[in-house]
Amino acid sequence: MKDTWECKWIEDIDFLRDNLIEKHCNLFCNIKKKEFLTYVNNLKEEINNLDFNDMKVELSRIVASIGDAHTAIAFPVKYFIPVEFYYFKDGVYITEDLYGNNIKNHKVLKISDMRIEEVLETLKEIISYENESFFKHNVVQYLKATEVLYGALLIDNINEVTMTLEDLEGNIKTKTIKALDREELKQAIKERKEISSVEVPLCRRNKDKLYWREYIKSNKTLYLKYNSCREMEGLSVAEFIRDTIEFIENNYIERLIIDFRDNLGGDSTLFDPFIEYVKHKSKLNKKHNLFIIIGRKTFSSALLNVYELKNNTKALIIGEATGGKPNCYGEIKRFNLPSSGFSVSYSTKFYKLIDDDQVKTLLPDIMIEETIEDFINNRDPVMEYIKKII
Repeated sequence: MKDTWECKWIEDIDFLRDNLIEKHCNLFCNIKKKEFLTYVNNLKEEINNLDFNDMKVELSRIVASIGDAHTAIAFPVKYFIPVEFYYFKDGVYITEDLYGNNIKNHKVLKISDMRIEEVLETLKEIISYENESFFKHNVVQYLKATEVLYGALLIDNINEVTMTLEDLEGNIKTKTIKALDREELKQAIKERKEISSVEVPLCRRNKDKLYWREYIKSNKTLYLKYNSCREMEGLSVAEFIRDTIEFIENNYIERLIIDFRDNLGGDSTLFDPFIEYVKHKSKLNKKHNLFIIIGRKTFSSALLNVYELKNNTKALIIGEATGGKPNCYGEIKRFNLPSSGFSVSYSTKFYKLIDDDQVKTLLPDIMIEETIEDFINNRDPVMEYIKKII
């Protein structure tokens, strides 16, 4: 194929179309084939009117139209605004200000001249998700990426983002934030970590570890944070489970909390031995002795583990609705587009955990959503609830 802008993107688009149709286990479960092909052909017609960032967004739009959270496209992003966003119960807030703009804990009202609600609706068209919880998890990363905002026509300058913000006293101001490249952002994050001395709740500690535990001696409770269904260098899941079981057997543990809030999945079978142990540990497998915490990032294999505990123990499930859909496509594989190199994940297997395919999420027994006030006060409302009932 000729080495031209149009030819390169046509090659990628055709490759994307053909490989998804061939390799996805049920590509047209949520979208009709005719509609999908129309999106593909329309994009091919528009190539010469689009730039590189536009193409990132438009390819994302095609993949997102499939309606499968496991089928997604990943592309390089170079420029970011130096903040962290979080979608709380009471709106989208800036939870970290990495460059001294004095906007931490401010609520986002607008980006450019567009209300945040409209911005979120626009981004829904290019994010792969199956429920609101997973969208909330994903969208905060897109809000930082100026190339994505630019490609989605939400800003007109890739080097900065203008936001209308509201502080905690209700004062409204407009702030223009300069974008940093990836290396500058990494340095800003590193410097921020070095000066941070605030003690955070258990759930926000040890973010560099895939799994860890802490004994809360005051109420004889073992808190286990399971952040990923993957092996951690230096300590395998099997070793961690063996050590944890030994700790439980050798200490007076009355209650067990397993926190899946930040677990996006991996291999569900890794945690099976611990689930089997808990099932048959009568001292722990009781109402108000066993607690499972879930949230927007509880997804894929982590959700399989949660359902195994839900169906076979007396655990009380607390937190937010899961980002994972109970009956869903998964077991992903990947391919790269030949010209751009963008990585595309696709599903190869259907998982059916419940009878009703229309159920979008696993709802907890007790719904507790974090607010900006919880965050500011370093309060974990889920753990506070558990402490009140034990």
